[in-house]
Amino acid sequence: MSFIEKDLEFDFSDAINALQFDDTTFHGHSSMKRVDFISEHDDFYRFIEVKDPDLPAATEENKANFLVDLNSGKLLNSFAGKYRDSLLFRHLEGKSDKPVDYIVLLSMSSLDPAMLLNKIDLLHRDIPLNHNAWTGNSARSCVILNLEQYKIRFGETSVRRLSEGDT
Repeated sequence: MSFIEKDLEFDFSDAINALQFDDTTFHGHSSMKRVDFISEHDDFYRFIEVKDPDLPAATEENKANFLVDLNSGKLLNSFAGKYRDSLLFRHLEGKSDKPVDYIVLLSMSSLDPAMLLNKIDLLHRDIPLNHNAWTGNSARSCVILNLEQYKIRFGETSVRRLSEGDT
């Protein structure tokens, strides 16, 4: 099964089930923020949020604004809110029986991997991942990856840019 998010096609053939979680036909006009995709695997769920500033139609101004929002913390706050609201929704659906891996894909080739590591630490703080009053963690893992890192971690065919054809 595959899903498309603008110019990126995601292959979830390794999953038991997958859904485009931010689909308004499923959620209606709820004010809850939602991650883009959720895939279910044997022992975990994967929540995936996608931002694609390298979209072929993106202008340099769009890319510059994206970097401003990323560096100011505005985007990280949004990513944290989407995760928390999605986790709450799934819990209320009765689908919180497995650990969750939260993946944020920032498809922007000019982003330095070292910068992404710094943003991961900030995102962990914004979610948060654990609390001394909780019996478990809110996420098993939480990472921010660029497109190349995503393909290395989940396989070369896990995502492809539609505008590049079958390359």
